[in-house]
Amino acid sequence: RKAWVNAVAARQTAAYLRDVKEAAEAGAELARRLARVGNWSKLSQAREQSVLADATAQLARAEQAAFASREHLTRLLGLWGRQTLFTLPERLPDLPRTVREINDVETQALGQRLDVQTAQAESLYVAQSLGLTRATGFINALDIGYGRNTTFNNANGERETKRGYEVEFPIPIFDWGQSRNARAQAMYMQSTARLREVAINARSEAREAYHGYRTAYDVARHYRDEVVPLRKFIADEMVLRYNGMLSSVFDLLADTRAHVLAVNGSIEALRDYWLADTDLQTALSGTSPGGMTAMKPATGNAGGEAKGH
Repeated sequence: RKAWVNAVAARQTAAYLRDVKEAAEAGAELARRLARVGNWSKLSQAREQSVLADATAQLARAEQAAFASREHLTRLLGLWGRQTLFTLPERLPDLPRTVREINDVETQALGQRLDVQTAQAESLYVAQSLGLTRATGFINALDIGYGRNTTFNNANGERETKRGYEVEFPIPIFDWGQSRNARAQAMYMQSTARLREVAINARSEAREAYHGYRTAYDVARHYRDEVVPLRKFIADEMVLRYNGMLSSVFDLLADTRAHVLAVNGSIEALRDYWLADTDLQTALSGTSPGGMTAMKPATGNAGGEAKGH
C-alpha cells in the first residue's frame, strides 16, 4: 500500500513539474527574443535561462523517481511481461473530511497486533514443552508501577483498597511441579521477557504512529485549506494586474511557477498523510511498521520563487 501511494504521488509530482518547466521555457524564450532586439539585458536573460535549467533538472529527477517507484510497486506485486502495463490513478485520493480519533491506541495494539499474538503463542508453547500446564496466577508484563488506592466508604465506615495497572498484559505463572529446575525456569522467563519486549514496542509504535497520523492530517489539511487557496488567489490577482498592464509577463510567469510549487507541496503533504495512515493501520493490527515514514519538506519554495523583473 505504501509503495502504491509513493508511485501515485511521484507520478502526480512529475506531472506538475512538467507545468513548471513549460512556464520556464516560455520565460526563457521570451527573454531570448527580447535580448536579441536589445530590450533585455544579458543578465536578465541568463536568470530566466537558469530557471529553465533548474526546472529541467527537477523534472528529470521527478520522472526518474516516478519510474523507480512504479518498478518497486511492480516487484512487490510480482508482475511481469504485459502485466507491468497496469495503469495508476492520475492523483492521490482526497483527504478525508474528518480525522480518526483513537483514545486507546495502546490497548488496540496489544489486543490486535499479530506480532504480540505470536509472542504470546510462543511463550505458551515454551511452557507446554516444559510440561507446565496449570497456571497458578498471572503477572503483568508491563508492570512499571503497581497501583494501590485506599479509600473509605462513608456509608459503612469500611476501608476499600483497589489495586491494578493502567494497562494490563497478563503472563501466566505456572506451578513448576516436577519441572522445577533452573534451566526450565530460565527458558520460560526468557520467553516472557521476549513477550514483554514485543508488548512495550507495540505500545510505543502505536503512540508514534498515531501522532504521525494526526500531524500529517493537520499539515495536509493546512495545505488544502490555506496554502493552495492563497496561492490561487494571488495567481488570479496577478492575471488581473497583467491584463491591466500593471505587471509584466515575467511577473506572471514567476507567480505561475510559485503556484505550481505550492500545489506540489500539497501533493507531498497528502502523500505523507496516506503513508502515515498505512503506518497507523500496521502498528495497530499487523506488526511493527519498522522505520515509520518521516515527513519530508516540500519541494521548492511555495511562498514564491523567482521575482519578476
